Amino acid sequence: DVCSSDLAEVAERVARVAGLDRLINEAVEEAIVRTLKSQTIARAIERAAESHAETAELNSDEVRQIVKRALESDVGSAVWSEFLESDQAQVLIERIARAPEIRSAIAAQGAGLITDVGVKLTTITEGLDDKLERVVRPSNSDSEIDQAGLATRAAAAAIDLGLLFIVYSLLSGVIASLISAVFGRPLSVGSDAVLGGLGIIVGGAIFAAFWALAGQTPGMRFLAIRVCRHGSHDLTFGRSVARVFAVLLSLLPACLGYLAILRDPRRRAWVDRMTGTEVVYDSVARSTARNRA
Repeated sequence: DVCSSDLAEVAERVARVAGLDRLINEAVEEAIVRTLKSQTIARAIERAAESHAETAELNSDEVRQIVKRALESDVGSAVWSEFLESDQAQVLIERIARAPEIRSAIAAQGAGLITDVGVKLTTITEGLDDKLERVVRPSNSDSEIDQAGLATRAAAAAIDLGLLFIVYSLLSGVIASLISAVFGRPLSVGSDAVLGGLGIIVGGAIFAAFWALAGQTPGMRFLAIRVCRHGSHDLTFGRSVARVFAVLLSLLPACLGYLAILRDPRRRAWVDRMTGTEVVYDSVARSTARNRA
């Protein structure tokens, strides 16, 4: 035994010196590679995979439990975190957000929300119209009429004026900043007055354009009311401009021109009488909005 062990140690040293151990290792590696590439081994691996697939199908509940435990594990959480922070996940999210279907769905939801708010607000203002008229005209009947009342028209005007104020504030701020940057000094009182006058003129032109082109302003559209003349929704631009000046005349004497709506059975303000127009409920838009709601 001692001699055999000594001989084995000597043989090992000789093999290392001669480089035979490296050749033997390389030969073994080549044999393993050739074996894995053989058709026999490949077929054996395929049979094992098929057998595993059949087993997985037979034990699908167990497979689901294994996958569930893997996803709920710390390793699964780490994998999800790395994926969400990866560039590929960001690209995927951007592509989904840019999809036309997603944008259409978001727009439809936004439009539906605005419609719901408009329908609710219209219902409230319509009730206020009737209550205010009962106070001024106790003999007022409860019969439905097409003309919009004071509360509904006031709410629409408030929305329009709010939108105009926002636009005017933004534009005037930009103009003031440009003038200060160019001339090195802020606007004078006279300049502020000029800008205010221009704002009124531009605001009147915007109202006239909406009445002539669409028969209603954004606030009137939100509350489903519109301006018409002799049953027609088409107003000329000249009559729309005349209506702007009539609005100013109706507002000047402490809004008496609009308080006249409460006394008139047809809910006409001075502006309506002076221009031969009236403000009516848009029955088609109201019924469509209520059906959607």
